[in-house]
Amino acid sequence: MTGLQHAPVVAGVDGSPHSWAAAELAAGEAVRRHRPLRLVHGYAPPAAYSTGTLVAFEAAAPARELRAVLRERADRLWGRYPGLTVTTAVTDGYPAAVLIDESLTASLVVVGSRGLGGIRGMLAGSVGAQVAAHAFAPVIVVHADPGAGSGTGVVVGVDGSAGATAALEFAFEAADGFGNRLTAIYAWPARRRHADGPPDVEGQADADRYLAEQLAGWSEKYPDVTVERRAVPTHNPLQTLVSHSRDAGLVVVGPRGRGGFAGLLLGSVSDGLVRHAHRPVAVVHARLEVS
Repeated sequence: MTGLQHAPVVAGVDGSPHSWAAAELAAGEAVRRHRPLRLVHGYAPPAAYSTGTLVAFEAAAPARELRAVLRERADRLWGRYPGLTVTTAVTDGYPAAVLIDESLTASLVVVGSRGLGGIRGMLAGSVGAQVAAHAFAPVIVVHADPGAGSGTGVVVGVDGSAGATAALEFAFEAADGFGNRLTAIYAWPARRRHADGPPDVEGQADADRYLAEQLAGWSEKYPDVTVERRAVPTHNPLQTLVSHSRDAGLVVVGPRGRGGFAGLLLGSVSDGLVRHAHRPVAVVHARLEVS
């Protein structure tokens, strides 16, 4: 038994529309997973160049306001999801660092793709990418593209990388909340040929077989999930997954793909999806056990 048995779903909130969308998605995930919800704001107050009670009071005022905003949002979520346990926290520190720390004891972290920017909020576009790259738990980065529709089903990128198993398990479990439909995409490197040349039939057959092997056994474990396999020849895997994200409810990938750097930065495909996908993106890190 681990300390993660009752780990919360954590939502990073800064008052921006994307962060409220993140809180709503996190609440739904908390209900579905039977977990508590924790709304967190990382607040880095402006540096004070003088000392005294007046400066300390002025620096504390925004934190009090933020706590009130979080409590009001928590009340709304309680009303929408009876029985959901919601806690709030305004924590000193830069937002990305705060959420990465929170991920150590979280079952899932949800954050908006863009924040308010500046001291009062998350730095626009950077927090989601930083948390997705460095978190110790799966991270969902929420995109609120008004032209993308509501989206249905889960799309998962399959590449045979070290994190592929964790990503597939997360995707199959997530499909339960998205109509039990899963589309598995293998963006394989098609051999270069002339535009009017014949298709790479042999390469396509190998790619289809590889994708089937990667998915072997998962349908038996999740018999209610309908799976569609798509082995797509492409020289641009990111573009392929971004295109498929438009009609999805959720896109799931591992933190880095085959051939990526085994360092701290996200692989280029995962990072590109976090920044450019039309719908929420889950970056699935293998779960570290916490005693």
